[in-house]
Amino acid sequence: MENIIELILQARDGNDEAFSLLCDQYSSLIDSMSFKYSAMCSDEFSSKDDFVQEAKMAFYKAVLAYDVSNGKVTFGAYAKVCIRNRLVSCVRKNLSKKRRKGKEDAQAQDMWSLQDTVVQRELGEKLISVAESTLSGYEKKIFSYYLEGRRAKEISSILGKSEKSVNNAIYRIRSKLKRTVN
Repeated sequence: MENIIELILQARDGNDEAFSLLCDQYSSLIDSMSFKYSAMCSDEFSSKDDFVQEAKMAFYKAVLAYDVSNGKVTFGAYAKVCIRNRLVSCVRKNLSKKRRKGKEDAQAQDMWSLQDTVVQRELGEKLISVAESTLSGYEKKIFSYYLEGRRAKEISSILGKSEKSVNNAIYRIRSKLKRTVN
C-alpha cells in the first residue's frame, strides 16, 4: 500500500513513469470495467476503445483526487468507484444519443437492458428488494426513471412535479439506499 501511495504522489508531481506503473498495476480493473460497460453499448456510437480511454481518464482523475491520508478507503476501491461513475455516465450519454436519433425501438430495448444490467450487476438483487421495501411509491417512480438515465428536469415534466421535488426525492432515495446497503 505504501508503494501505491508513493506512486500516486510521484504521478501527481508529473512523473509519467509512476503513472504508467499505476496503470499497469490496475490494468485488469480498467480493462474489465471497460469491457463490462462497453458491452452495454455495442453500437455505432461507441467502442470498447472509447470506454478504455474514458476509464483511463477517470483513473487519472482518481490519482489526482485520492486523499492519501485517508486510511479508510483504499486507492483501488476509490479508483473503481471513479471509473464506474464515469462509465455509467458514458452509457447514459450513449443512450441519450440514441433517443435523439429517434431510435425508439432501440431506446426501449436499451433502457431495459441498461436498467437490468446496471441494477443487477452493480447494485444486485438485494438493492432492488431494499428499494421495494424502503422507498415510497413516488420515490419508486422516480428511481425507475432515474435508472433509465433520465434527468430530474425530464422526470419532473413526466410526473408533473417541480424539479426541486424530484431532486429532493433523488437525494432521499440515495440516502435510504446508502444507509441500507452500508
